[in-house]
Amino acid sequence: MFARMLTVCLAMGGLFVCDGAEARIVVTVADHMNHKPQALKREDISGVGSMRIENVSPLRGEGELYILIDEAADYDFGAKLDDIRHFVESQPASTAVGVAYIKDGELKIAQPPTRVRETASRALHAPGGSRAASPYCALSSLVAGWPGDARQRAVVMITSGMDSTAVGAICVNAEMAIADAQRAGVAVYAIYHPAANYDQQAWRAVDSGVVDLSHVCYETGGEAYFIGHGPMETIASFLDDVAEHLTNQYVVTVSFDYAREAGFQQVYLNGAVPGMELMAPAKVWVNVRPKR
Repeated sequence: MFARMLTVCLAMGGLFVCDGAEARIVVTVADHMNHKPQALKREDISGVGSMRIENVSPLRGEGELYILIDEAADYDFGAKLDDIRHFVESQPASTAVGVAYIKDGELKIAQPPTRVRETASRALHAPGGSRAASPYCALSSLVAGWPGDARQRAVVMITSGMDSTAVGAICVNAEMAIADAQRAGVAVYAIYHPAANYDQQAWRAVDSGVVDLSHVCYETGGEAYFIGHGPMETIASFLDDVAEHLTNQYVVTVSFDYAREAGFQQVYLNGAVPGMELMAPAKVWVNVRPKR
């Protein structure tokens, strides 16, 4: 989806081996201090090692966004549902918004991506309680079943991040969700929200969930939001930050010298402008198909 081969190939020992490949990644320019992100230009960014920057193109909201709510994160939701509705309704008209839930560890699609704001808003409801299970398996399922080829795709998760999946299950931890999201070019943003009985849970397990959430978001080019173990009265400021990120994104075409087989390539970016914050996935999937 996000990668294509370069046309220069060499015949070596009867095999056709391409000398490199291109891929597209979504890069966010952030400004967490002043909230005035700078515009990104081609000369402002460079790759490291065998990675080179080929092109930088601004995104203008022409993408798809899923709100993914964990039913197990059911502590008093209060005004937070209104915060999410406002976030959905304030998205650019060109952005399609979908709504999904995690119930007993399984993904439930309530509304596929739509540009009709009222339709997406009606699909939203507060978490109603659920058996604790891995939210990462549901995230993988969402990514795997997400059709289309939108230039910009992102997920905003509301969850505690706690993974209680039994050992031996198909999806055992957050690592699979990270790989699936990176391969599909999906950035993940997560807002921590606890279960109703969060004060009875082991803090070690809560901390582990927050760490996993942060890991998923960082590795996919997104961001995680939380303040301690307890719930927040509002998540509006977090959603405002997500909205700011989504409106300051660019498609960056990168090339990798001597990529000889399909697989993940590490993404290393340098910003030439002092203080410029660049958010990008840690890896991108590259398909290398020999040209005969």
